[in-house]
Amino acid sequence: MTTNRKLLEGKTAIVTGGASGIGAAVAQQLADNGASVVIADVADNGEEFATKIRTAGGRALFVRTDVSRSAEIGKTVETLQREFGGLDILVNCAGIFPRANLLNTDEQLWDRIMNVNLKGVYLCCKAVVPLMKERGGGSIVNIGSNHAAAGSAELFAYSVSKGGLLTLTRNLARALATYNIRVNCVNPGWVATEGEVALRESEGRSREWLEEQGRRSLLGRLQTGEDLAAAVLFLVMPQAGQINGQIFSVDGGASAR
Repeated sequence: MTTNRKLLEGKTAIVTGGASGIGAAVAQQLADNGASVVIADVADNGEEFATKIRTAGGRALFVRTDVSRSAEIGKTVETLQREFGGLDILVNCAGIFPRANLLNTDEQLWDRIMNVNLKGVYLCCKAVVPLMKERGGGSIVNIGSNHAAAGSAELFAYSVSKGGLLTLTRNLARALATYNIRVNCVNPGWVATEGEVALRESEGRSREWLEEQGRRSLLGRLQTGEDLAAAVLFLVMPQAGQINGQIFSVDGGASAR
């Protein structure tokens, strides 16, 4: 999508998990298109990334935020109100994906995954809806996963958390429509983020191996964060004003097989 800084001019956004991976690509895309962006993350590079956006002429703030803690989300929302005014866009990108099957998933790991991937989204949505109501509407985009539908044995709790996210998306889409707040979900396929590369290398697989998996896919490559960011940009724009409660797969057609 061709960048036009007026597409989101005057809009404000919170992107959770916005310091790296898909979240960083989304935050960059929104800022490039004129939005003022709060990057809510626990990553150490968050301030560096926000500075990079500002240096390029965008508006961005980093607020260290653990999305599993309502008090920290509250402080993030307060910072946004103080610095940027109201809120128009929330993109829930924060998520963790430890590999573990059912028998290897203890209660502590289950709780950790659910607290970030599902509870965190609930807490963020609850915190921002009053601000969006004051603006006369808004757009929430949740980043899900194709694993939500059928899951993966080695991503047991992660898959369940993303399945819950689909229900949360559709529930809120109906409940918040009366306030002109739209809620949609984007399901990534296999995304070649730096985190994914590092994970595969820890398993003894090279970057070249990952690229070869992409060449074997339907469209000849794995997805990138920018692919997901383009879908998010479309969903938060006024032109998508009649899209609500929908699940979009950005996976090169993998889910159609």
